[in-house]
Amino acid sequence: MDPAHVDNSARRGPIHGSRPAVSGSIPSMTAAAPSPLASLLDLLFPRTCGGCGAGPPGSGGWCPACAESTAGPWSVAVPGAGRVAVAGRYRGPLRRALLAYKERGRRDLAADLAGLLVSPVAVVLPASATRVPGGVRLVPAPSRPAAARARGGDHVLRLCRALEPRLAAAGLPAHTAPLLALARRAGDSVGLDAAARAANLAAALQPAGRGWRTVPPDPPGPGTPVVLVDDVVTTGSTLRACRRVLRGLGCEPVGSVLLADATTRGAVE
Repeated sequence: MDPAHVDNSARRGPIHGSRPAVSGSIPSMTAAAPSPLASLLDLLFPRTCGGCGAGPPGSGGWCPACAESTAGPWSVAVPGAGRVAVAGRYRGPLRRALLAYKERGRRDLAADLAGLLVSPVAVVLPASATRVPGGVRLVPAPSRPAAARARGGDHVLRLCRALEPRLAAAGLPAHTAPLLALARRAGDSVGLDAAARAANLAAALQPAGRGWRTVPPDPPGPGTPVVLVDDVVTTGSTLRACRRVLRGLGCEPVGSVLLADATTRGAVE
């Protein structure tokens, strides 16, 4: 969900031990605007950093400078959403990489962006989660069907699947559980305030598998840690709505992780 409204009621702070936030871009590493042909080739054969545009042909991904500028994990206070942690603020290289991944076809960025979520997952999980048989369930916040088709698939679902092996490498088995869906009637949330977003989601968010051609996935068993995953937190409406539906399925999310925080003024460039 690309933020269109900023809720100034939520406050966030850095998690102890994290690097201070680095605002703005990195001028010395910012590439000139590419030609249309170069942009097409970059979609087919990514060759620049998704955050700053720097890098020799064939490099792609997420450069060390952009990784250093991402200050997370951050703990974000979102009323009614439980524990929430993000990789960084919605600005600078992280914002540009997220938009390139979500809207401009840079699927190659999924692995690098998923890597940024490992620390936030560790923040929201209770210590006992590492001892639960079967590991953690990652529940992606669903996209509107029309938006997913336009993007060539659900970008948060893809992010969750890219996160699985990175959590496994950190000693935490994880499996993606697409338990939620948005009905076809769901409207675009861009331009809506917090109340309108909440009403839109309440009418359209539902357990996955309600369509006549789909089979509902099995909810996680009792005691299985469930973590909500999304791209950007703005008003918190999506997180609250997802938690309500998951509770109806017998799941109690231990927390939510997101790539970027846009809950406070100044979080968006």
